[in-house]
Amino acid sequence: MFLLIDIGNSTVVCATADAGGNILHTWRFDTDKTASADYFSKYLRRGLMQTGTTQSDIAAMSMVVLSSVVPEVNAHIADAIRSVIGVEPHVVTAADAQGGLTLDIEAPHRLGTDRMADAVGAMAYYGKPVIVIDMGTATTIGVITADGCFKGGMIIPGVKTSQRALTDRASQLADIPLTMPADILGRNTVECMQSGIIIGTASMLDGIIDRICSSMCQEFNIVATGGMARFILPHCKHTIAHDPHLLLKGLLHLALATTNRNNR
Repeated sequence: MFLLIDIGNSTVVCATADAGGNILHTWRFDTDKTASADYFSKYLRRGLMQTGTTQSDIAAMSMVVLSSVVPEVNAHIADAIRSVIGVEPHVVTAADAQGGLTLDIEAPHRLGTDRMADAVGAMAYYGKPVIVIDMGTATTIGVITADGCFKGGMIIPGVKTSQRALTDRASQLADIPLTMPADILGRNTVECMQSGIIIGTASMLDGIIDRICSSMCQEFNIVATGGMARFILPHCKHTIAHDPHLLLKGLLHLALATTNRNNR
């Protein structure tokens, strides 16, 4: 078995997986940048218990794969993993992509491991060439060519980040649920904000996809992940696959590849 952990700016997402490439269980908790190892140990144990993971399952975990964009918590969560699982975590780096993904960008070692895992998962499960969209705290876009080359992408303020920036600066604009009103033209402040955020983001993604396809003179498979994707994708004109576990699948693919290399 494998334990997969993605540390994002807002949440830590964990998953158990088997050697057959299947995600078994997932859970998440808040990313607390001031927390000690005890905090991460608590939520690792709680998640394992709530998902029915037994002590024999934990003993069978041969690898813990860790992706993080919050380096200040890495040491604490690594201590928690050693305490709870008894395994030294494998922290994903650009070197893990060698042989499957070529990073044709400046300073490849600075590419976020979340974006790299998204790219690996997109190639493995959706084929190449592929555009991968991750809609979390930031909305990131990555472009992978038919020969497995990551050509670059975009980083855009995320849906909730943009919404929060708007509501924080306008006292009369309260925080609102992300639901689409009956008509594209809002008839009150809340509906105007809802339509603006949802249709505005969907239109932005459609436009970006059009420009990427035009600039590279080819069509792409397109897949999206991240917490905000389910609110936006139904309103996009392009056909975009939705995979909530894409990043975790990428980590699992890297874990299996690492295991196979070590067993040779």
